[in-house]
Amino acid sequence: MINNIDTASTLPADFICRLDDLQILKVTGEERIKYLQGQVTADMTTLSPNEALLGCHCDFKGKAWNIFYALEHDESVLFVSHKEGAAKSTPELKKYGVFAKVEFSDDTAAWACFGGQGATLESVISQLFTDVPSKDRQTVSNDNGVVMALGSQKTRFMLVLTAQGQAALASHNELPYAPSTLWEVQDIKAGIAQIRTATSNEFVPQMMNLQAVNAISFSKGCYMGQEVVARTKFLGKNKRAAFVLKAEDAIDLQPGDTLEIPVGENWRRGGTVLRCATLGRETWLLAVVANDTEVNTNMRLKDQPNTVFTVQSLPYSLE
Repeated sequence: MINNIDTASTLPADFICRLDDLQILKVTGEERIKYLQGQVTADMTTLSPNEALLGCHCDFKGKAWNIFYALEHDESVLFVSHKEGAAKSTPELKKYGVFAKVEFSDDTAAWACFGGQGATLESVISQLFTDVPSKDRQTVSNDNGVVMALGSQKTRFMLVLTAQGQAALASHNELPYAPSTLWEVQDIKAGIAQIRTATSNEFVPQMMNLQAVNAISFSKGCYMGQEVVARTKFLGKNKRAAFVLKAEDAIDLQPGDTLEIPVGENWRRGGTVLRCATLGRETWLLAVVANDTEVNTNMRLKDQPNTVFTVQSLPYSLE
């Protein structure tokens, strides 16, 4: 087990971690793609056994219930998302399913999710899946489950494994296991938002940069919340965006916590934490703040005013 990692700059080149905070929602039925197309921001018609999608499920006001990866596996769609976001999203996603040939099942117990990177993991993937995906969101699927590549500069992998796949993975004791915090920090640095209980139905997708990570189709037609999402884009009314921040201390905080920014000699509300992780001597977070926020801007936690977070560069453009 890999432990005692002090900073994100000293992450091991090779590791794997179990992602037990993720839920697997299995969607089956001959109208599954047609039904989901009218519910989420992603263009579900482009989903394939070789390409996953990142998407968002919104209410009719365009506020996000959940953010998910959609994977295709054996005549079904797997929605992979945080358990807290899924808890509120799933009942809403199923609500109109009675009018279509589609079925939903919480399949979390039948699967296990892992995340990691490095040559050792790539060697194991090649044995489990015969091929190693290389491009962002490229996937390979078989009886062991699905493996998805993430990132373009340094490739990471998410593995969503069946019982057979879990047994095959367990036979590889050469894999260096690490705490899931390593994956969380990498997701934060990649600017990938996630919904938790405290942030459900708080933000439209563009406030979490989902347009910048190809999680919104603006040409697919109608879906729940589509009018608001489109209006936010074409009228340019969105004044918020997600930014990565870092503190040089180990801080105990939670999604939904409030950030403050300096205004003269005072402080005022500046944003909301989406996701956060402490790694050794550092604390990383992704937060929704004003979209004109500049890199190196300092912010603090409302409930811990002695802790200063500094805005970092995003790995993509918000233009």
